[in-house]
Amino acid sequence: MQYIGEKLKDKDYKERKTSYGLIFNEKGELAVVYIEKYDMYNLIGGKIEAQETSKEALIRETKEEIGYSLKDIEYVDNLGCYYYFDIMDLYELGIMDFYKAKLDQKICEPVEKDHELVWVKPEEIVDKMYFEYHRYILSKYLGEK
Repeated sequence: MQYIGEKLKDKDYKERKTSYGLIFNEKGELAVVYIEKYDMYNLIGGKIEAQETSKEALIRETKEEIGYSLKDIEYVDNLGCYYYFDIMDLYELGIMDFYKAKLDQKICEPVEKDHELVWVKPEEIVDKMYFEYHRYILSKYLGEK
């Protein structure tokens, strides 16, 4: 696994396992969520809960964040990232799995009401992503495309 970010020697990092989707439509646009109260763009996904695989976490997070099911889910990459999460005042080591997928169908209303689904061209959003690891994986994806 590749690691990015700077690990500060005097900080304790809490490990957080997560799963995210590179979810594209037929136009090649990427699904991201916008959270207005933080003026933040993120890939869809999040924390892997106990007894849950990373793929199951992505499916659950997609349902919670935007109310959709997924199809054509394919594992892409994993990444470790040391970072400071300013909103929560935490130093974290994110251990992340990334998948490519497509939205299937709307199955419910989102649980996370502050997450707005936005379709964007990947090259136009990469520098606007909140987390360093989202910017990194998108840059890597665009370089391999």
